[in-house]
Amino acid sequence: MEEQKKSSNNKIILGILIALLVGLGVYTFKSSADHKEAEEFLKEEKVQILGNLTTMEEKYDNAIASNTSMSEELKIERDNIIAFKDSVKNLKNSNWRLIRRYRGKIAALEQTNEKLLMANDSLQLVNNMLVIEKDSITGKLIEQTSFNDTLIAQNLDLAKKVEIGGVLKVNGVTATAMRERSNGKYAETNKAQKTDAVRVGFKIQKNEIAVPGEKQAHIVINTPGGKILTQKGTFNLTNGQEIGYTDLSSVSYENADLDVVMFVDNINQKLVKGIYTVKVYVDGLLVGASNLELKDAFLGL
Repeated sequence: MEEQKKSSNNKIILGILIALLVGLGVYTFKSSADHKEAEEFLKEEKVQILGNLTTMEEKYDNAIASNTSMSEELKIERDNIIAFKDSVKNLKNSNWRLIRRYRGKIAALEQTNEKLLMANDSLQLVNNMLVIEKDSITGKLIEQTSFNDTLIAQNLDLAKKVEIGGVLKVNGVTATAMRERSNGKYAETNKAQKTDAVRVGFKIQKNEIAVPGEKQAHIVINTPGGKILTQKGTFNLTNGQEIGYTDLSSVSYENADLDVVMFVDNINQKLVKGIYTVKVYVDGLLVGASNLELKDAFLGL
């Protein structure tokens, strides 16, 4: 009877052990499945974060290629994104705490990304508008009413653009040797020994965006030997270099074609045959040139 009771107890204990093993197996299987599911979810989160960062990096590359004044700032932000991508790539898939924190950082980056790219797009639109309308500038800066005035003032140096477009140009530079007759009047000649003066003529072209007013016109005549003919003084070029000049004239320019004639007389040196170079400068900038050939008076040479 006692043995039968002991056998019954053993069966109960065995049943309990089997039930515990089955429960433990079910729990282990379920925990393993839950772990794999969580790890797969975190892995997908990591891939999505990397995808978002790659998209932002591409947007920055396109914005930088537009070469606006914000390019350096955009490069810094792009490099930050690249560094962030590298840290995400090295992150373990099971690190839920870091992945959640990185997801929050992504949201902050997207806000910064949107603001910077929007500002860059505005600058690019301004630049495109300036290119389209530059030919119609009439002495003042383009009124860009459709864009934010503060943004324009901070990121565009329109004054520099107007300065470049407002440079004066000349054409038709002519240099003519002149001899003085007995009656005091001058006539053209091509003989070196008979030359008493040189007449230089040129036309300053119309430029509507140039600054009107008094302009300093210098001519520099170089002899065949390279010396300056009848040097009267020196002046400074726009790059700061100081050079000598043959003659100077102050002309009044009013944004229209202007014919200028400069007459060099009282030549204090003997002229020889050869090629004389004549250069014209307006406000320190070389704007035109020509040659003057003088021949020998003897034997028609």
